[in-house]
Amino acid sequence: MRVIQNERRIRTLSFIGQYATLGGLLVLMAGLTISFVKPEWLTVMMVCVLVGVTLSVVGGFFADRYAGPLSRHEGLSKALKGLDDRYTLLNYVLPASHVLVEPGGCTVFVVKPQGGQVTFEDGRWKHRERGKFFRQFAGQEAVGIPQVEVESQVSKLERWLADADGIEVPVRGAVVFINPEVTLDAAGSPVPAFFGKKVKAWLRGPGKLKPLPEATRQRLAEAIGVRADKMGE
Repeated sequence: MRVIQNERRIRTLSFIGQYATLGGLLVLMAGLTISFVKPEWLTVMMVCVLVGVTLSVVGGFFADRYAGPLSRHEGLSKALKGLDDRYTLLNYVLPASHVLVEPGGCTVFVVKPQGGQVTFEDGRWKHRERGKFFRQFAGQEAVGIPQVEVESQVSKLERWLADADGIEVPVRGAVVFINPEVTLDAAGSPVPAFFGKKVKAWLRGPGKLKPLPEATRQRLAEAIGVRADKMGE
């Protein structure tokens, strides 16, 4: 499998994630110091607390997505590792964040990093994890409604393909949970949902798409190639 990704975006937002968090902690420490040394400087202390918390949350938001072993692009690449060269994974290159170009079309992935227990029950997603409140306060996203995210991402890609010389190929979506400590029970999910590497068995088996005509595959490859080249400008 080939992997093409927007390295500039990943480096920039990973940097922000790491150093905004550090900056936030330093500002909070400064505010704490002021509260002891100059307690009359109440306004300055409150500003430090506000700025420190804001930086920490922003840093946690980007660090959760772009830095570390549970970053979306790294986790998905590992989950799909082993697919042959007929598959190309594009991270942050197309309008949909994570797209696998297959011999039979495109699969858009919504990647989730949550640990703990994730289930789909009574038409709703539920997430139970120790320390969940503090993780989300620090910037980790909630499970949310993955099927809505999938629908939105698929629509974005379909519109882009239609604008790119009217290319028509099958576009579908799926959810992948990349945290090795997650327990997933999503049998009733309205969209395909998988734990990590189990997605490969689906792509090779029940989820395998009928190969596209060679001319359509070529047009799709050319359109994506142009877009990938622009990412490097």
